[in-house]
Amino acid sequence: MSDRLLSVALPVRNGANYLAAALDSILAQTYRDFDLFVSDNASTDETPAILARYAARDPRVKISRTAHLIPQQANMNRAVDLADTPWVKLFCHDDLMLPDCLARMNAAIARVAGSNVALIGNGERYLFGDRFMTDGVASGDLLILPGHEAIARKLWNVALAVPFPAVTTATVRKDAFLQLGGFDGRYIYFDTFCWLELLMRHDYAVDTQALTINRIHGAQVAQQGRRSLREVSDFRDFLRGFVSRHGAALGMPRTARLRLRLMPVAIAARAIAVQCRAKRRRAAVAMVWRLPVHYWPLLAVLVPRAVANERRNTRRDAAHVPIEFLYPE
Repeated sequence: MSDRLLSVALPVRNGANYLAAALDSILAQTYRDFDLFVSDNASTDETPAILARYAARDPRVKISRTAHLIPQQANMNRAVDLADTPWVKLFCHDDLMLPDCLARMNAAIARVAGSNVALIGNGERYLFGDRFMTDGVASGDLLILPGHEAIARKLWNVALAVPFPAVTTATVRKDAFLQLGGFDGRYIYFDTFCWLELLMRHDYAVDTQALTINRIHGAQVAQQGRRSLREVSDFRDFLRGFVSRHGAALGMPRTARLRLRLMPVAIAARAIAVQCRAKRRRAAVAMVWRLPVHYWPLLAVLVPRAVANERRNTRRDAAHVPIEFLYPE
């Protein structure tokens, strides 16, 4: 293992559409003492050629290719495993790093050295298909939270929420990630669920400044999970087991337990609201028919509320972004 503290892990599968821009943003960081470990998941497009060009130009780019196609979650685990540093900045081929991202992550790692922190998040900006980009937080603090408090702020004390990492916004301590077993391939939301399990054992830090750019497009896992309603079943199944395993240790009040029981229905309501907001009413109706009948009475209450929330939350972006880019298919 090198004496560096931080490296970047980039899993990719047929990422030629956005890969070069992501690589450029990583290699242009103001903090330069890192290696970039790429796990190419048997790509069949121009991805291998793009990676070869970058590796020839910059020795920090380390490429490893799988012999055959493996699940997305397994390739992400593989990318982390390739990294040879105590901390790993995860990244996605369709996103972008702002120039000071790794410098601030390295400073955050130094600040939490010797503590129980094993996960560091960061704020982000959003880039839409019409090239409009949100502002995000221009300068922020490093907040350090006990793991159980971070979980509560994510799941039920949402009025106190802080940015919670996905893949691109996560920097993880490798030993803690491996001890947990990495990402669980049973779930499309394996990143969120992994962090919740990790924070049962460890603490959380978050740099609230926007350090990465999340590109919004129809092929994103989050978009696919919402359209397919896989998001609903994932959260239903995971939360049932999570509460059973950890509810007592978290000291969850009754209101929190009720909130988590209702969360899958609320997620379904938001998925329907998105289709309504995007004026895809047939898709919205089709979603309702695919949901359990016992959800329907609650949906009658929650969907109008979710539509109102979507209008309010996207009002500023909708002034700049056409609806088809705001909610891509």
